[in-house]
Amino acid sequence: MYNPTHFQLNDLALVRQLIEERPLAALIGPDADGRPFVSHLPLSWGEDEGGWWLEGHMARANPHWGWLEQQGEVLAVFGGPDGYVSPSHYATHLAVPTWNYLAAHVYGRIELVDQPLAKDHLLKRLIARHEPGYAAKWIALPEDFKEKLLGAIVGFRIRVTRCEAKAKLSQNRAAAERERVRAHFAGQGARGQEMVDWMERLGL
Repeated sequence: MYNPTHFQLNDLALVRQLIEERPLAALIGPDADGRPFVSHLPLSWGEDEGGWWLEGHMARANPHWGWLEQQGEVLAVFGGPDGYVSPSHYATHLAVPTWNYLAAHVYGRIELVDQPLAKDHLLKRLIARHEPGYAAKWIALPEDFKEKLLGAIVGFRIRVTRCEAKAKLSQNRAAAERERVRAHFAGQGARGQEMVDWMERLGL
């Protein structure tokens, strides 16, 4: 990732917050012929004594999991909120448009989770994070139906070896210009408010 110092997001707690708010990742790794292949999957993070990790699952019919298992390293890309920035917000007319955004690139080694009970626990963690109220319904599903569903997916965990994140939020502009950018996003509804929230988190 091209990531100038003034845009680097080095606070791991904020990186994890970005992942929680925008969990849909592009999981990238080569196919059997070495060509780029991407699976779009929701991932959750966790940590234990061995460090932190991402976990998720994909359809068994998706050949990507088999290819990824053979790789030394995989990459998960998370995209945060983003938005156009007009040069009209700047003090000088010698300026051009740009695009503000947040992104995180997480690298690691993938470990397959394919034992039924382990996959069931993985799904329960996913449900607890995104829809706790559904947990009882999942538990109440007929066992043969759950077994069929669990057999149709392959779970995985990515042990994080490296992480880099970027928050391009007009840090390279003067305070008065950033305030105009902030006001612009504040007037753009829920999507723009996400940008404002991140500017506030970073003290901009």
